[in-house]
Amino acid sequence: MHIAHGPLRCGKSCRRCDYLRLGLCSGCHPPKRNLCLAYQCIAGKVRIMGITLGCRTCPLAPACLKSGRFTPPEAGAYYKLSLMLESWSRSPPDIELPRLIPEIPLEDPVKPGKGLGIDGVIVSISDVNDENVKRVEEGGIHSFLNFDGQTLLSTIMPDRLLTEETFNFTVSFAKNGGFDGVVGWDMPVYIDYPKALNLSNLIEAMLLTIRYVEEGIPTIPLLKGGDPSEMALHSEWLRRLGFRRIGLHATEYVLARSRGGIKVHGSLAKIAEDLYSLGLLKIYEIGAKPLMVGALGPKALRDLYKSDAKASLAGMSWLIEARNWHAYTGTPSGLGIINLGRHFMECNCEACSGKSPNLIAESPDDIAWHNWVMLKEYAEKGELHEIPVYDMILEKDDCLGIVGDLHIGVPQSLWLPCLRMLRKIHPTHLVLLGDVFDFVKGKPKASQVVNFLNLLKSLGVHMRYASGCSDFDAPEFLEALARLAFANGPREPQLYNPHPTLVEAMRILTMLWRFSKSRIRVKLANGKVVVLSHGHELGFQRDARGEEIMEELVRNKNPNEIRVIGHYHKSLYRPGEGVVMLGAWRATTPEEKKTGFSPDTANILVVRGDGSMELVKGM
Repeated sequence: MHIAHGPLRCGKSCRRCDYLRLGLCSGCHPPKRNLCLAYQCIAGKVRIMGITLGCRTCPLAPACLKSGRFTPPEAGAYYKLSLMLESWSRSPPDIELPRLIPEIPLEDPVKPGKGLGIDGVIVSISDVNDENVKRVEEGGIHSFLNFDGQTLLSTIMPDRLLTEETFNFTVSFAKNGGFDGVVGWDMPVYIDYPKALNLSNLIEAMLLTIRYVEEGIPTIPLLKGGDPSEMALHSEWLRRLGFRRIGLHATEYVLARSRGGIKVHGSLAKIAEDLYSLGLLKIYEIGAKPLMVGALGPKALRDLYKSDAKASLAGMSWLIEARNWHAYTGTPSGLGIINLGRHFMECNCEACSGKSPNLIAESPDDIAWHNWVMLKEYAEKGELHEIPVYDMILEKDDCLGIVGDLHIGVPQSLWLPCLRMLRKIHPTHLVLLGDVFDFVKGKPKASQVVNFLNLLKSLGVHMRYASGCSDFDAPEFLEALARLAFANGPREPQLYNPHPTLVEAMRILTMLWRFSKSRIRVKLANGKVVVLSHGHELGFQRDARGEEIMEELVRNKNPNEIRVIGHYHKSLYRPGEGVVMLGAWRATTPEEKKTGFSPDTANILVVRGDGSMELVKGM
């Protein structure tokens, strides 16, 4: 069956064709038994994913013509649209848009910063009862955002809100809130929707879009369609209405072309790409300029930006990434991601200049505008420099404490005196330099694990954990977790009868395992970089001469670096050469007494942001 641009009857005696009843059918195939043209179900049954379902159990029933719960477009609605198209004499204003337009959610907005090259924004809404709605109605959207540029209201919202009641709300909200225009009206039209439902929604979208224009609201309509015939029909309507700027969803197209992450699967990906390309072609054919919605992300930005100099790109990916603590950076292949939940970046872009890297990493709004600047620069230049990344960045007044080799789990561990000493020093940052727990020769108790972390948290420091050889060897680590899980014996695992302390200890150990790193890089305010690792990776025996180990550190060291290791339980402090080896917070064991080995114990390296350092003896 094909939908015509006007009411043409095919003359077939199709008793079940509601399109024929409406006068919208331009030639359908001969009916086959009880064939329902809405969902291709035969004799009241439909086969979905290999399962035959009846009307009562069919998930598609709410939109099925035969179910009685879906009403196809009324002939009156279609005829009303036809009359409007025939008598239309208005010329909707041509809305000029900037090339890149950030989309901002009204419920949780990020307010545009000054001097970031933002000429316009699109405001989306997903809760018409949100308290920010009242604020906008009372003071206006420009005052609410503290932004004087072009501000449009998007009607792209959850399908459940796409009702006439919500439409009426958007009309008054756009006027009372002082918006410069709207994008929409949107209606659900999908590839896998029945044609009856798509047609009904397309008609309603057009009628309500016309009402925006009649209300005097500058409007950018959305071109929709679940197949080429629907796309052609809708674009013809928009042509006859005279729109010069038309929106097009690009989200599915971007996902279809994605090389990683969420993808549109299989044949749907090809359909999504084809429909997007067809939509662009239709917009060009009618002489309009496109607004690509959902395209303001790193996946396809450069290609879409270059596709047409008249096209505008809008979206929220830059903000969504920021809310997940992801910041954009340049890579050889385009745009990359910095996880600011685990790193700090040293950036001097327009959004970050003059701000503390530590504060930026704690502010999703700052990360968001950094992402916006990166997108804008990448779109214009086609490339970006890679932003330097560190595990910590110390400012001038910051203080870093470094301790290692606590070996919690053996009787000789001095972890409590270590934490008492840290409390006296009161560092702002802390690095645990490996072998904090001992899963090889010791058996950390759940109470020790929990108390250790709770006391660390009470220090209020920003902490990083370097993996050692006694606490992060996979078999020993898993065995330690098993000892906690089966604390009462293998027949009664604690996971089935959990004790809060045991569960918390397992969570802590797993968390430390997950976020540990073999090497930690700390940037100081004077430009130096402290590189910390446990030290076992150097390959020396435990009884190796300290001088020999230090020579290796100096030989492989960058002149701008300060190398710090532990592991060998010997303390060598050579700040002039930029190398330090820390002793342990563990007393001499019986085995060490037999061999005559005497570890250096209880020292903490303190490094300040200005580059000064000292080795503090704790006992």
